[in-house]
Amino acid sequence: MTTRLGAFDPGREARLSIDPQKAPAIEPSQTILPYVDFADAAPISRFSVPQSQRYDYASPSLKRAQLLPLFPSLEVRDPAALTWPWLRKEAPHLWRSDRRSRRNPDIGVQSLEEAELLYNNALQFAGRRGLEIGCHYGWSTAHLLAAGLRLDVIDPALGYADQMTDVRESLSGVSTTGGFNLWAGFSPSIVPAVRAVRPEPWSFVFIDGYHEGRAPLDDAEAVSGLCAPDACVMFHDLVSPHVAAGLGHFIREGWRVGLYNTMQVMAIAWRGAAAPVRHVADPGVPPPDQAHLAGIAVLSV
Repeated sequence: MTTRLGAFDPGREARLSIDPQKAPAIEPSQTILPYVDFADAAPISRFSVPQSQRYDYASPSLKRAQLLPLFPSLEVRDPAALTWPWLRKEAPHLWRSDRRSRRNPDIGVQSLEEAELLYNNALQFAGRRGLEIGCHYGWSTAHLLAAGLRLDVIDPALGYADQMTDVRESLSGVSTTGGFNLWAGFSPSIVPAVRAVRPEPWSFVFIDGYHEGRAPLDDAEAVSGLCAPDACVMFHDLVSPHVAAGLGHFIREGWRVGLYNTMQVMAIAWRGAAAPVRHVADPGVPPPDQAHLAGIAVLSV
């Protein structure tokens, strides 16, 4: 999720519902932290592409999921005024948020191209178990579900009854051979309990929860030992050095890794017989040349 101004604390005690269909209520005072001050962080973008020049891009190498009609609540917005320093405003793709997100209205979702990268990479694991950390209102979740994963979804905001209902409604229209359980809890503390519900390890993981501090690294450390021998793990927002630290854990663990040059830069780690899909980048998107990404292979052609 691109911009999380009011953030969830991943270090608090996890709240695990024994029945994943009945998430416990979470009070706003327990989950929302004060505004995150990024005043001391230099913005990664020097300028913003005018809104009139933005567009959706589709890589010719990817299958189309065609799920945008299921999300009429997604609205195109101009990212120029957003304050999250790691938003690539010079990337010309459309930026969307979900108007149902009243508590955190400036959380963005994956671009259309990025969601389809998730979908295409997950297709190789149809029928197998997957995990998503951070679902927001289910845009990325829907793409993983459409790929046929049997999906565990962790997000503390699912403890809000209205958000749990909205996410279920969003996913109800997805045609899938898989299924899903929604868990209202905080990663990484809830991760081992969710993994233990079934003996099958996770074959596909998408880490897109809280982006600041150690949170992405903590999530990476929690899931890396719980994956199948043939597995992929994907990240969003690699322009953030905090998210890149999560990818760094998989590098140290001996996984192969690479970057996709998308609006916010995605990353994938893989091992065993798993393999990343081919991606043809939009030539209008600048290269992922941030210093903290130096030395990581770019998979996009």
